[in-house]
Amino acid sequence: MASAPSEIRLRLRSRLSEALAAQCGCIAVGLSGGLDSSLLLTLVCELRDRGELVQPLRALHIDHGIHADSDAWRAHCEALCRRLGIDLVVRLAQLGGTAAGDGAGGKISEQAARTARYSLFEQVLAPNECLLLGHHLDDQLETVLLRLNRGAGVDGLAGMPMQRSLGSGLLLRPWLAFRRAELEACAAELGAAFITDPSNVCPDYDRNLLRNEVLPAIEARWPQYRQSWGKSLQLIAESAELTAELGAIDLAHCRIAGSGRLGLAEVTKLAPARRRNLLRHWLLALGASAPSWHLLARLDGELACEAGDGGQWQGDGFTLYRYRDELVAVRSDSFEVTQTPLLWSARDGACLPLPHNGTLQAFGKSTTELAAFHVAYRRGGEKIQLRGRPTKLLKKALNEARVPPWLRDRTPLVFRGERLAWVAGLGAAERESDGAEDEEGGGFAWQPPALELGLD
Repeated sequence: MASAPSEIRLRLRSRLSEALAAQCGCIAVGLSGGLDSSLLLTLVCELRDRGELVQPLRALHIDHGIHADSDAWRAHCEALCRRLGIDLVVRLAQLGGTAAGDGAGGKISEQAARTARYSLFEQVLAPNECLLLGHHLDDQLETVLLRLNRGAGVDGLAGMPMQRSLGSGLLLRPWLAFRRAELEACAAELGAAFITDPSNVCPDYDRNLLRNEVLPAIEARWPQYRQSWGKSLQLIAESAELTAELGAIDLAHCRIAGSGRLGLAEVTKLAPARRRNLLRHWLLALGASAPSWHLLARLDGELACEAGDGGQWQGDGFTLYRYRDELVAVRSDSFEVTQTPLLWSARDGACLPLPHNGTLQAFGKSTTELAAFHVAYRRGGEKIQLRGRPTKLLKKALNEARVPPWLRDRTPLVFRGERLAWVAGLGAAERESDGAEDEEGGGFAWQPPALELGLD
């Protein structure tokens, strides 16, 4: 007769049941083959066998392909899933180099491996599918220390969330309140097999240094540190929620209606700390990467001290512009100004694709007429005379026409031979108006790429 489950096994199983209640259409378990994930899959299957879990169930294994034992780890996961009657989906992460300690070369950063892993999880998850991960309290505390060393704010110091969206699915970490020792005890009770990554003892990895040297020393001095640190994490998480709520309130007040822009007159009325919180919340709401502390500090100070147009700040994958007393976020792309003229051809017809820069449409012109024109970009020093206006530098004309600064360098210029005939945002040159834009509606129109980040 089988012995009754231990208290810790019941608690782990109960927490799983609570996390999965009425949330998931189907369930995926992230399975590395280590202690945490192997035990997680085993207890999820216990719930299934007890009739407490009716959703479709599968396991996901990400093979980073950077360790000599990767094939053995995959084979372990396959064997475990066969024994439990679970389908296993395997994906190979594309990483260059090799892991430290495998005798084959350079070290893959922990962040690079994590980024690749979560990207694959996101791709594989089906709508309304829950991904279960076996992270525990010790993982959480290690993560917080790593983030503290990087200078994280309250969002980062709140640790890994128990629940968040991931692609079209949901990520769940039901065991963040449990110590690793508790998981080890449950695995020993079940006789659960799992693999041990030999690189876990390599101090070259920051997390290993914390796990094997720093935190054991802390526990020797303060045995109850997990409980006290856990309370602090809860308080930090509450502060993060409050700053997010305040950021949403300020965003609603400062946002330009119908766009993702901020009105600077309202932004600069806020106190510095509140202004920085708004700017961070705004960028995250736009889908941009989290701004660095240095970018926020610089942006905050320069917005408060200066007014009018002008001002440009570079972030990770985006650029911010001060334009018409508004703050605008523009995504970065792969456009590069080329000095090679773009020529119309019969293949393009009236629509000329501009590499990474939208399209240029011609109206009322035959293919033969278009052969007289070509498209180029600013080199500097170009002049233009618009209808009824004096000749002036193109740069000044673009500024006066309030062409957005993120479009000025990529504004297409249409030439007839060596003469500038038409400029997007300005129109036709006076002496070229009969050829570049006529009274019958012939002319050009530029459809630029969608660069400005907006809110739904």
